[in-house]
Amino acid sequence: MVSVRRVAPFLLLVIATAAFADSQPPRDLHRVGDHWTAYNPPDPSTYPAGAKTHEIKTGDTLWALAQQYYGNGYLWPQLWESNTWITDAHWIYPGDVLLVEGEVGAASTAEGEGALSTVTPRPGMEGGAFADAQTQSTAGTATVAQMAPSNPIALATESDIYCYGYIGDPNEPMPNSITSFEDVEVKYVPRATYDQVGDASPGDLIFVDGGPETGIVAGETYLAVEPAELVYHPETGELIGRQYNYVGQVRILCTENGRARALVTEACREIKIGSRLKPIPQIPIPITRIPQMAAWCDPPSGRTSGYIIGSRGWELGMVEGTLVQINLGRDDQIEPGDFLTVTRPSPRADQPRQILGQLGVLTTEARTATAIVVSVRRELFVGDQVELR
Repeated sequence: MVSVRRVAPFLLLVIATAAFADSQPPRDLHRVGDHWTAYNPPDPSTYPAGAKTHEIKTGDTLWALAQQYYGNGYLWPQLWESNTWITDAHWIYPGDVLLVEGEVGAASTAEGEGALSTVTPRPGMEGGAFADAQTQSTAGTATVAQMAPSNPIALATESDIYCYGYIGDPNEPMPNSITSFEDVEVKYVPRATYDQVGDASPGDLIFVDGGPETGIVAGETYLAVEPAELVYHPETGELIGRQYNYVGQVRILCTENGRARALVTEACREIKIGSRLKPIPQIPIPITRIPQMAAWCDPPSGRTSGYIIGSRGWELGMVEGTLVQINLGRDDQIEPGDFLTVTRPSPRADQPRQILGQLGVLTTEARTATAIVVSVRRELFVGDQVELR
């Protein structure tokens, strides 16, 4: 059974009175009215007439306020975007007044004050989110356009983020690896012959090659990573990188010179001896509204373009919900939450390209990105072209 780490609330929580391990509180506080803050919040009297506001109280978090006003904690980035004077989302201050009604608030329902209807599941999870269509006229030609849901959606699940992987440097240094498992299977069996199996699952104790001198910290959780095949460009044959698969997570219990002892806490599949350890990244799941898929008559966008270069376990037949890799990344100004149109040259020279579907970007590396297929007109293949919307 696949076990998925429950991390999103920890990653996305925005704390008023305590910091994340990686976030230091702003040092320059000043008094505004009757309270102290690090920011320059606008005077609440300048907010639009009838605007919904919230005065921050001790213990408030953007996550909890998004849950209260919008019906889903994952919408905290949209609350933050409505209050751009907050420059560090890890820190909010009692007494500051938030604007909680804006573009997001306009989607509220009558089920509670300021409530937003539940975040739409990602396409492919509940019968497909692109079943509706409308007819529009373009230069006298009737076309049918697929309609995207109007609500914000979470583009992925935690298992998509923490049980997939990425394409990186073929020789990415990962000095720490799993060397062996504790002999828990036979230690109570007299005269048993030790025959250690080749994999571990949640609850197993393991030994790690590497200690404080290689960056291992007791109490921290690490991703277990398996280096996989090299990935080449489907058209040019150029080496792009190596696929690295996330297979689980381990928590370091204690360290000593050259070695550490750890506990397997989560597993996406069997964790084998030799799996490397990598500090777990903080990856928020993109929350966005999916744009309408490019219509048949739409011309190319002329923006950044590339290719689908891989999809673990798939070469053909990729449909909604499939995770794919593309050869565009941060260096190409691709960011999580971006959308790309998938196209393929027509088999007929006298016809324009075929529009196949749409991808939503989940995570990015320098030259590659992981994306999810959010809508399709037909099955996608490795080698299909993509262009930024």
